[in-house]
Amino acid sequence: MFTLALRKKFIAHHHTALQPDAEHPMRSHLYLLEVMLEAEELDSQGMVLDLDALETELDDILSLYRDKNLNETAAFEGRIPTLEAFAQTLGDAIDGSLYAPDLTAISVRLWRDEDVWALYDIEK
Repeated sequence: MFTLALRKKFIAHHHTALQPDAEHPMRSHLYLLEVMLEAEELDSQGMVLDLDALETELDDILSLYRDKNLNETAAFEGRIPTLEAFAQTLGDAIDGSLYAPDLTAISVRLWRDEDVWALYDIEK
């Protein structure tokens, strides 16, 4: 089993209700996204996935959320952007954007700060 991992930091904002109020003010977080890709075998070039391709895909996906209010993004229309839901949203976007037929799993760990994270796993 082989694992390739990449981390990305980005800032995003959110509130924990459908509308911000005194009990649910806007918050900003410096998120740390960790993406781990697993494969049983390496491809013909000796890689799980081309790292540059992975980095480009992650940058494209994160551009939808970086420096934005998550509540105002299409992914969270009518939903509260909890840490768990955000990890799932990012994981599903990564899974849908990568062409990597040899992957056996994708794991997305999203850190809200140095103490709190959510994990979303996709088995292939």
